[in-house]
Amino acid sequence: MALGVVAGVLAGIAPAKSAATTPPAQLLVRGGSSAPGPWALRSRPLAFALAFIGVALALLPPLRFDGGIRFPLGGYGAALCWIFSGGIFAGELLHGISRLLSGGNVGQRFQPGRAKESPGAGKMPALPSRFDLGLRSPLLRLAISQVRPPTGRHRLAAASLCCAVAMTAGMAILVGSFSTTMRGWIERTFEADLYMSSAGAQSASTDNRISTNVWRSIVARPDVLAANVIQAGEILLPGGPTMLVGADLSFAQKHAHLAWMKPPSPEDFAAANRGEAVFVSESFTERFQKKAGDALDLPTPSGPKRVRIAAVFADYGNERGSIVTERLRMAEWFQNDLASSIILKLKPGVEPDRVRSELVGENPGLSVFTNSHIRREILRIFRQTFSITYALEFIGVMVAVIGLAMTLASLLLQRRNELTTLRALGMTHPEIARATAVEGLLTASAGLAAGLVTSLALGWLLIFVINKQTFGWTLQADVPLLELGALMALVLAAGSGVGLFVGRWGAALPADREE
Repeated sequence: MALGVVAGVLAGIAPAKSAATTPPAQLLVRGGSSAPGPWALRSRPLAFALAFIGVALALLPPLRFDGGIRFPLGGYGAALCWIFSGGIFAGELLHGISRLLSGGNVGQRFQPGRAKESPGAGKMPALPSRFDLGLRSPLLRLAISQVRPPTGRHRLAAASLCCAVAMTAGMAILVGSFSTTMRGWIERTFEADLYMSSAGAQSASTDNRISTNVWRSIVARPDVLAANVIQAGEILLPGGPTMLVGADLSFAQKHAHLAWMKPPSPEDFAAANRGEAVFVSESFTERFQKKAGDALDLPTPSGPKRVRIAAVFADYGNERGSIVTERLRMAEWFQNDLASSIILKLKPGVEPDRVRSELVGENPGLSVFTNSHIRREILRIFRQTFSITYALEFIGVMVAVIGLAMTLASLLLQRRNELTTLRALGMTHPEIARATAVEGLLTASAGLAAGLVTSLALGWLLIFVINKQTFGWTLQADVPLLELGALMALVLAAGSGVGLFVGRWGAALPADREE
């Protein structure tokens, strides 16, 4: 509520000041509604300056707080600068479109020095068109004339659409990239047949474990080819809490393909088996400012253990970071042999569903999942997590489209005498409505084009700056062309649709009465 109220007040200061200082006579004359808008909406140098300031802000490191929390202030500042820059360019693009469609003569003035060389000196000559687009329809010419040059309200409507499209498409690029990265990570990481844990360990707040006798009996089954018994627990480092994971590293070498940022050597695996080295996740390196080769002191009940970071891998299941060591070393350090989870690779020809049923029957306290089930669950949770973003994106676009409708309605109210004249000259209500629809389509096109370009910058910023600095994850960039195409169609259809609706309403407006 506070942000909304403050933003509303700030947004109203400039137009209120302009209205208070404009002489009433200027507002009553014809063309008084065609003010070009504030200087900031028309300043190309300001747009370029904001774009370059955004680049500089994007290069800043995040703010760091206690507990390993990072805040990408520079990234958010860069997004704000680029959105404002894109809004200014949207108005300039609308101006350029009107110049292009009208033949490029807008803004050209008659030069008195050439008056003697042509007949009709003192009159505005018909300047040659640089672009003959064949736009001879009176409706199109009327629509183009309303944005030639665009008023401040046209620029604001295009800027608001640019903002909505940029944020919507930018988030779509982030979600699409996250989805592509997650699918690849799942396919590489989850290659075993069965995954099991204690039935009470489905919540992150529980600390249930599988007893030594139980997991040893499961691993010894004749249909099991290989097993990875995992032991995990939280430890507290100087920079905040993180996860220490003990795993069978020989299993990881043979049956799991982690997304290594730099693959470890056989010597690194040997050092990890001896308890001299560990592997850490990418988010750990970002959170604790560590890299491969650095030393790390692990607090354990047996005293601090100094290890070397041998390699870094990508992990998208824990933004607090993970440290992976050999499970036998962890059991030795913590004097605990209880398992957190078990991963089984079955022998060729063994049906995973049959083994799962047997394990559940023999161990009612275990939750056992097949490979296909756990992959589906991860993707379901991922889609559920981001489902709210699609609703927010749709709301953002609709708010911008409503703003365009209000802009067109206010402009038609101020043009009511002009509309009366057009009706007197024989233009019908549907024709006026179609002309207004073209006006809305032109404004929406400018906002859409600027918004899509801005969205590419925002997508890059979200993936490689904000996401990286916040979670420490490197994502594979992926532009969802189908979603962006649907967004383009929606914005263009909505822009022309609201223009047609408002135009039909405006065509029936009565002329101003002179008091």
